[in-house]
Amino acid sequence: MSTIRIQGTELSYTESDIITFAEGMIGLPHLRRMVLIHQSDIEPFLWLASLDDPSVVFLVIEPRTAFPDYTPQVPEAVGAALGLAENESPLLLSIALITAEWTESTINLRAPLMVATGTMRAAQIVLSDSSYRLDQPLPFQAADSIAVAG
Repeated sequence: MSTIRIQGTELSYTESDIITFAEGMIGLPHLRRMVLIHQSDIEPFLWLASLDDPSVVFLVIEPRTAFPDYTPQVPEAVGAALGLAENESPLLLSIALITAEWTESTINLRAPLMVATGTMRAAQIVLSDSSYRLDQPLPFQAADSIAVAG
């Protein structure tokens, strides 16, 4: 088992937790190996930490946790590139921006991360023909859990 330091805490992960972004993330093409880390005191959020640059860590959330009706369409080409099996849905993650005034915290629903859990390949896509926002305010119940964790 390997560890990574996030905000001064050593957190464990296994090789099976490593996600590969063939093209990197938007604006960060050099970040291709990321690891998804669970830390119970920040749930429902997770850490997405770069193994290529340990100083890069994102706070992510499965968007349906906060927005049950969130249903972006997976482009067929993306599903094929990730190695999604027929009828397999990807794990969706959204990057969260937590502010000092936690009620102003947002998540990015416009550019979700899609992870094929069978292959652990991922891509970040932009939903250009969508009403989803880059800075969607977190609903109160999700923001409330931030205050407890923070």
